[in-house]
Amino acid sequence: MSRATGGHSPQELWNAWNRLWNGDYAIADDYVSRTMRVNIPEFGMPDPATLSDGPRIAAWIAAFRSSYDDDAAITGELGPFFVGDYAIGRWVFRGTWTGGRPAIATVEPGTGVAFRGVDILRFEDGRIAEYWLTDDQLDLYAQLGAVAGPDARAQQAPLPARLAGLGADAGRAVLVERVLDLAAELLEDEEVSGAAGTETFLSLGLDSLSAVELHSRLQQETGLRLPATLTFDFPTPWALAGSLWTRLDGRSADSADPLDALARLEELAPALAGPGQEALRAEIGDRLAGLAKRLVAPPAAAREQIEEASAAELFAYLDSRLGSAEHSG
Repeated sequence: MSRATGGHSPQELWNAWNRLWNGDYAIADDYVSRTMRVNIPEFGMPDPATLSDGPRIAAWIAAFRSSYDDDAAITGELGPFFVGDYAIGRWVFRGTWTGGRPAIATVEPGTGVAFRGVDILRFEDGRIAEYWLTDDQLDLYAQLGAVAGPDARAQQAPLPARLAGLGADAGRAVLVERVLDLAAELLEDEEVSGAAGTETFLSLGLDSLSAVELHSRLQQETGLRLPATLTFDFPTPWALAGSLWTRLDGRSADSADPLDALARLEELAPALAGPGQEALRAEIGDRLAGLAKRLVAPPAAAREQIEEASAAELFAYLDSRLGSAEHSG
């Protein structure tokens, strides 16, 4: 990891940012730029213009932590990933609410909470110069009884109402259209709205920042709690729409018709055969090959051996194939 001239390395800055959020306020002025720029959601947050340097950032963090026990902490869940002067990572906050903010909370002090978010940092001259935050602040407020929970939000979300009464094909088509429209808005590129939906988000032009915003917008419009890695888990608008439809339609994967899913993949095959889809085709091929192996029933003799084996024998076999659990991780 390279070190910026006269300052700290990106890894040192990322580590310092985590220490700051976990209560080490004294280091703020050493690592945060004196012309800090902050980009944060509007809900439950201060005016970003008031967070312009290390001491102000430290005061904001201290105000947030003052409502939680001393053991409350943010820990990393994914990353950090460094690209040039930027870093991105997903975190989880866990703590016990002791009272205070938000004032409209209805739960009793002593309530444990946990919520997640994604931080993006930009570095300049060896300091943290800019910060983007997207998090499940509404989920936190729901846990504290300050706002309606996910079920109530789902009733108010616009997409479920649009999908009411639609069949699977029509519902997925509406979702693909909406995903593409949102992507077009975020990219400020109207042509994206007219895409087929089989293109990868990467080929459409989405970067890490726009992917985070797409996640936030879809979470708001569907009323669902969605993973922060949404566009990585479902790399095309059609794949994402299919997942959203399954959840919004109220069907579990066990109740969905597997032949319908296979037919949908066969419909997409011609579009996936074009240039620029090599990586996606390779991933689909690998996953289908793995699925085919899982669908092949073991010989009768093997089934009998498994059924008759003791728990100790099964664990010993797994250890011989995968390595013992104490070395996993």
